Amino acid sequence: MKHLLYGDGIHDDQPAIQEMIDSGVCEVVLPVPKKHYLISKPIELPSNFTLRLPRYATVRLADGANCVMVKNKMQKDPKKRLSEEVYTNPVWAHLWSYVDDYSPDAPCENIEIKGGIWDCNNQNQLPNPERNIDLSVREFYGCGMLFYNVKGFKLSELTVKDPSQYGVTMDKVSYFTVEDVTFDYNLGNPYPINMDGIHLDGNCHDGVIRNLKGTCYDDLVAINAHEGSRGPITNIEIDGLFAENCHSAVRLLSLKQVVRNIHISNVFGTYYQYCIGITKGYRGETEGYFDAITLENLCVSKAMPVRKGDFQHPPKLEQVCPLIFIQGDTVTKSLRLCGFLRKEKVLAKESFFIGAEATVDRLLIENVAVSNGTGEEMPFLVNHGRIGYLSMQAIDTGSDACLVNDGEIQTMHTEEKNL
Repeated sequence: MKHLLYGDGIHDDQPAIQEMIDSGVCEVVLPVPKKHYLISKPIELPSNFTLRLPRYATVRLADGANCVMVKNKMQKDPKKRLSEEVYTNPVWAHLWSYVDDYSPDAPCENIEIKGGIWDCNNQNQLPNPERNIDLSVREFYGCGMLFYNVKGFKLSELTVKDPSQYGVTMDKVSYFTVEDVTFDYNLGNPYPINMDGIHLDGNCHDGVIRNLKGTCYDDLVAINAHEGSRGPITNIEIDGLFAENCHSAVRLLSLKQVVRNIHISNVFGTYYQYCIGITKGYRGETEGYFDAITLENLCVSKAMPVRKGDFQHPPKLEQVCPLIFIQGDTVTKSLRLCGFLRKEKVLAKESFFIGAEATVDRLLIENVAVSNGTGEEMPFLVNHGRIGYLSMQAIDTGSDACLVNDGEIQTMHTEEKNL
């Protein structure tokens, strides 16, 4: 080899790792480092390739690298596709500039990463680009890993530590599995905010995300059809989210683009903003559109809106959302909630909220048990929107109201509340 693999935490290991990858092999297995691997540039992975590390071997982004740690190989494309005419906000145009730079007609296939602690070292990079953007650094997207235009992808048995913004960004990725991923988020730069775990942008399809653990300073999983390459997101299964004092579990965001057939199950822990959010995101934009959303076995409650570390701007109590939050001006064709357990001791916020001008054509709710230890009123479902058909069965909310309706419900079927 032309380059040495040091693993001493001092010398740059990126050239040696990249040389091994580019040698034509289909798999590279890195040995246990003496201390940790240090990289100053992204590790780029080609099609039909697997990168493996020992589970707790650390790869650390060098001070001042200001780049993602790992990405798939992308073919340059000089044609602009998402110019500032589309993303008028310069921050958004910068964050998704890779969609401008790389060809959508040259996909990668069959990429796998397994193992390692991927330390993004955010304290020694440029600040979070959503908070303090430096437009001169073209490829500083703020995320730890970036995968764009990949068919056949697997990410497993690893830890993502301290990214500047999102842990893992996936855009136009299909037939994927993300499993057994831990988030070790501590301080932010300049403070911990907008730090998602797994962030899916437009045109992601046919994937499984399971067994995510750790507290993020935003969504553990974000399904944002309006971002990146912009387009529908369909057929996603999310199974097993575990967090304490986390901002939120899953956010679904759409502005015109459909988000369809999303199955979320086995969510546990405490969340200080919401657990599940169905949102349109941006002010003054058109409605979001969602269909075939299933929520199963949520065992969750509220956390106080206070964050550890250097965060100086916690949300005010009146800005905190219910655990299941449907934003106004959204359209949801079908939503089913089956299995919801809440033992609340912290904050008497309603469990399920539908905002003004929101439409839910078909809403099925069953097997709910809520106990309220706050001493304040805490209704289960508050509706300010329009529900076409509502079915509520096997609902136990103790002495609190099951339904507060300030909107419209066209047809409703309920069973007696179990007191």
